[in-house]
Amino acid sequence: MEELDILVNALELSPENKILRNHIAKIQFDTGLYEEALENYKILYSTDGKDVQALEYMLKSLLNLEVYDEIQELVERELNQRIDWAFGFFVLAKCLYFKEEYEEAMKNYEKSVDIDSELEDIEFHKNLLQFTSSQKVKLKVLEFSEKEVCNEEFVKTQISFKDVGGMEEVKENIQANIIFPFRNPEIFKVYGKSAGGGILLYGPPGCGKTFISLATAGECNAHFVTISITDVLDMYIGESEKNLHTIFETARMKAPAVIFIDEIDALGGSRQSMRSSTSRTLTNQLLMELDSTQNNNKNLLVIGATNTPWSIDSALRRPGRFDRILFIPPPDIDARVEILKLHMKDKPCKEIDYLFIAKSLSKYSGADIKGVCDVACQSCIKKAMAAGKIVPITTEDLLDAIKVIKPSTIEWLSTAKNYATYSNQSGLYDDVLNYFKINI
Repeated sequence: MEELDILVNALELSPENKILRNHIAKIQFDTGLYEEALENYKILYSTDGKDVQALEYMLKSLLNLEVYDEIQELVERELNQRIDWAFGFFVLAKCLYFKEEYEEAMKNYEKSVDIDSELEDIEFHKNLLQFTSSQKVKLKVLEFSEKEVCNEEFVKTQISFKDVGGMEEVKENIQANIIFPFRNPEIFKVYGKSAGGGILLYGPPGCGKTFISLATAGECNAHFVTISITDVLDMYIGESEKNLHTIFETARMKAPAVIFIDEIDALGGSRQSMRSSTSRTLTNQLLMELDSTQNNNKNLLVIGATNTPWSIDSALRRPGRFDRILFIPPPDIDARVEILKLHMKDKPCKEIDYLFIAKSLSKYSGADIKGVCDVACQSCIKKAMAAGKIVPITTEDLLDAIKVIKPSTIEWLSTAKNYATYSNQSGLYDDVLNYFKINI
């Protein structure tokens, strides 16, 4: 800005001109030049310690620059002398919010509004409400409008385990730990237990994590909703957390219900490796929703799925949250036979040797096998168009398709083997090691 450059040059010639410096600092602040504005406000404040306006703009600049430690130190020092400084409490509340110290942030916000009601910030207060544990501010389901609740895509599914090819060990585990409690709540009530909880499914992509979750909901006769990061994320601070809370509250109202969180590492990734405070608060919100001590999660099952379990925040894996962790491996030979039969069902086939084909599909995911079947079908469609009649799919057609479609799990298995070999102190990857012992 030419005008600003002229004013800055004039200030260099007359550095004692407070009116000019204040004018320049205000222009810099309004145009987003927060570092330059901060330097000028620091000079104004150092030459006149009673210049409250300079002090407050210093804090606003620091807030925009996200220098929270400096804000906290400055405000706490000034509050020793300005015990009724409403703006100081307000800025300190914002600082503590971004540092994820929500209870202290709420206390300071309430102090600021008590002193000066004009500082009331409804949107900021709503954001604080989502993270405070006090009963007087805890969000209630009544806060969500009927429209919001009805818009969630909760459905009842007719898919059951008979539609899932193979995965017998996984299905048995889910039957014992998930479905039986849902169907026999009176037995578990005797032992002080209730249906629900969380399970984490991990494994290479395309191996049926989503489908087994849908089938679990069908077996439980429960409402089912699937969510991903795009269903939750919002550009405004606090709205992402509110969206996640809305989905969970709706599920509690519709219990028995199953929430399937696809790619859960995007919502519940390791907070230590996150650079964005927004991502960390979203993980905190997910932890709070899963925590049965703060919410009534009876008959609410949360299933998380990930291809990268090593990216999941360790707090998610403690008992009471995702306390059951299941490895979903590439299908074994029996499962591959079943998957082939499922995908070739109702198609024109001729003497297909499913077992022989399945032996050639080692390390192929369920999605890869579907791709093989699709390529074989496409090849036969071309033959049928040329012949002018239906051409049945044969074993040879499927074997030719295998030459085109390669297994997509190889890279994942290589990475998982490294984690299982060198980072398995907790025993999380024991199932992965067992898989390699059997299949390699």
